[in-house]
Amino acid sequence: MESENFELKYRSWSPNLLFLGRFFAFVGICIWLGFSPQGYTVVYVWILNLAFLLNLSYSFHLFTKKKILPEKLHTYNFVFDTAFITALIIFTGIYQSNFYLLYYLSVTVGSYYLGFRKGLFLAFLASVFYLGLFLPFDQKIFLGDLIVRVGFLWLFTIIFGMVSRFIKESESKLFKTLDVLNQRTVELERTQVQIETIYEASRTLGEIHNLEEVVDEILKIAKDVLGFEACSVLIYDKENECLLLKAKFEMGKKLKFDPPQKIPLGGVAGSVVKSRKGVRIFDVKTDPRYIPGLKDSRSEMAVPMISRGKVTGVLDAESRKVGDFKEADQKVFSILSSSAAMAIENAMLHQQMEELTIQDELTGIYNFRYFARKLIAELKRAKRYHLPLSLLMIDIDWFKRCNDSYGHLFGNLVLKTLTRVIRSCIREVDILARYGGEEFVVILPQTTKIDAKSIGERIRYQVESTSFKDNTNRSFTSLTVSLGVASYPVDAESEEELIKKVDQALYMAKGKGKNLVCAL
Repeated sequence: MESENFELKYRSWSPNLLFLGRFFAFVGICIWLGFSPQGYTVVYVWILNLAFLLNLSYSFHLFTKKKILPEKLHTYNFVFDTAFITALIIFTGIYQSNFYLLYYLSVTVGSYYLGFRKGLFLAFLASVFYLGLFLPFDQKIFLGDLIVRVGFLWLFTIIFGMVSRFIKESESKLFKTLDVLNQRTVELERTQVQIETIYEASRTLGEIHNLEEVVDEILKIAKDVLGFEACSVLIYDKENECLLLKAKFEMGKKLKFDPPQKIPLGGVAGSVVKSRKGVRIFDVKTDPRYIPGLKDSRSEMAVPMISRGKVTGVLDAESRKVGDFKEADQKVFSILSSSAAMAIENAMLHQQMEELTIQDELTGIYNFRYFARKLIAELKRAKRYHLPLSLLMIDIDWFKRCNDSYGHLFGNLVLKTLTRVIRSCIREVDILARYGGEEFVVILPQTTKIDAKSIGERIRYQVESTSFKDNTNRSFTSLTVSLGVASYPVDAESEEELIKKVDQALYMAKGKGKNLVCAL
């Protein structure tokens, strides 16, 4: 921007200097007229000088109003000057007149400003005009003087024309160099701002322990800070040898994938995982590895996310412009990928640790701690939106007898099998947890008491119909379960009261002979 302003100012000085020079020429002629010797046709010179001033004023008006191209306007003015000087010589003594020196000034300045070719034209025009002055008059002039005068006119034209060409070529190179330097400066400033912003954002990434939130923050940085049209976050699944597309944004729209989409390692992102190096694709239409993503995509850039020497995933960006990604973009993108890799790894480790604290080690379902916390949250949501909420409590009938008869190892197999059976009878939104020992509990959001009893009956029937087997695949006597049902707001208003009511309903089922579903 600074080089452009400098060039505009530089270009505007030359026309202004030309107009200023012509004005001083007008003033100089006026001074000469004031002290001119007798015998010259002074009146005609005054009239001629006044015409020069009018032409100068009109030309300046056209220039300032931009009604004509500057180059055409000044070409016309230099031709006018040549004619004006010729007329001035006629009215001031022709051979005795020294105003022929103005030819040198006009032609040399014209050669410099208009260029070598137009300078030669002005020299030719001045020569014709000047030599033509001696044809109709019987003027005594030494031929050598005439040759010298005209010769110097051409000599000055050639010298200043070549100097003009050299200076203008140097000008062009200088302005190009300034443009390149200005562009590099702008890119460096933009890159520095991006890096500083990414470093600040990296702190935020390091403080997030939820994987979904980490992915959202990565996409936000890629969109708002780096300004990409499209970006995808892919997690490397080493066990299945593929990439898992967790989320992406394209054209301002964010998309999440649950479960993640599987991407083969044969694409551009896959090659990044194998080589552990970032790539920039100038034109995706010429690269056979490209897997279609962004609509009308023409260029792609992918960098690996590496943490502690291991590839955790890939950040992939696309653009609809050919060659849109530069080396500086890849460097900044790599900085983001390093921070993203550590954040994703920390989030996944945190998630694994959290799962260990909320999962029952034997059955893999939620434990009592998670159940208690989740029940409070679901009950608050039910109250806020005036929705029903039901609770199922399940207990295995004669489980102690089963352990005594077949051993505790078989009892563990029973608990695992029962977990699978219950899961097959409930929805994904329902929360199954191990309450303790052989007791299980199910939170049923947005479920009435009647619907909860139906679900309980389905579970009871499926358990009764299941044949429990040991590790040798031997079948044993079928087991049964007793179930209690309680609902909000019909039976209770608080989580403690709801648990108390469902426990009472379960004991009612046990007291009535077991293998029953009971509600208060």
